[in-house]
Amino acid sequence: MEMKTKCKHPALGWSIVLCSITLMACQVLASSAFAVENGGYPRSDFLVSTQWLQDHLNDPNVRIIDRQDTLPDEDLFAKGHIPNALRMTTDAVKGTKLGIPEMFIAKNFIDYLESHGISSDHHVVIVAPCSKLQAATRVFWALELFGHTKVSLLDGGTDKWLAEKRPWTTDVKSYPKTSYKVDLQRQRLLTGEELFGWLGLFKQLDIVLIDARKADEYAGQKMSRASEKLGRIPGAVSLPFDRLLVGDSYKEFKTANEIKQAFDSVGAAPAKNVFFSCVSGCAASVDYFAARLLGFPKAAVYDGSWIEWSRKDYPVEAGDQAGTNGSGDKEKAPKAKSPAKKPELPRTGC
Repeated sequence: MEMKTKCKHPALGWSIVLCSITLMACQVLASSAFAVENGGYPRSDFLVSTQWLQDHLNDPNVRIIDRQDTLPDEDLFAKGHIPNALRMTTDAVKGTKLGIPEMFIAKNFIDYLESHGISSDHHVVIVAPCSKLQAATRVFWALELFGHTKVSLLDGGTDKWLAEKRPWTTDVKSYPKTSYKVDLQRQRLLTGEELFGWLGLFKQLDIVLIDARKADEYAGQKMSRASEKLGRIPGAVSLPFDRLLVGDSYKEFKTANEIKQAFDSVGAAPAKNVFFSCVSGCAASVDYFAARLLGFPKAAVYDGSWIEWSRKDYPVEAGDQAGTNGSGDKEKAPKAKSPAKKPELPRTGC
């Protein structure tokens, strides 16, 4: 919110002081609803503090989505959660589409929102343990894709909430069913077919493709979960999502300046088309969320990510550095090969 205060010319000295105080007070009031401790973000409204959430637990305009349970056999929510939070399992944001697992299924997501009393007018706050931050940011991305304008993450997650001994319950809240109005923001979603068509044109199109997986997966040294090949999408640059976080007992996002430095190091900037990929669109959504904190307007997640890319006849590369940056200007990196024997893969999550 832009706040403007006009100062009259007479009594210039005190007028300037009073106007400055007034302006500062207005700015504090404008941002106090989102009192993030280590902020400085252009979009600080995307994060809420533990105190803010506790103050708004019974706010009828707030809906809290809990992402503790990401694996089929988990029921951590039943053992305890933030009061009035609503359990969301992975099938609400992931499903199989045209034979590719862990894709976003819009109908499933809408069904969840409507059946749990969440409308497009509610302020949705997504909470999760820090170890499952990807599950929370995945929902943030999905809501932005749907054009939801009031959506935030709990900074520090449930780990910080519990460390501060805030309210915790086993009571299950329910709300009357409602309808959800989608205002589709198609620019937030990237498909494999689109990305394939832009290979070799990244430089000309101002595209930066960021791979949020671990460095050894990016380099083609380790197999990613549920994938068919080693390697990465040609031209992708590496920015593992944990480089954007700070903390021991619980994780919070680094300051705006620190996040900016991380994006600068891979050539990402607000003026560019910055796309995010990982294994299945979850870790990518953490990087996406950080970019949105900085106000990147042209950010998008490749939903299928490496699971889809590795299962189709798309080109791959390997090595510590991107060989072509999608432009074809440099010598190509060596082509990655599938392992002779696939390693045991972790279970589906997030």
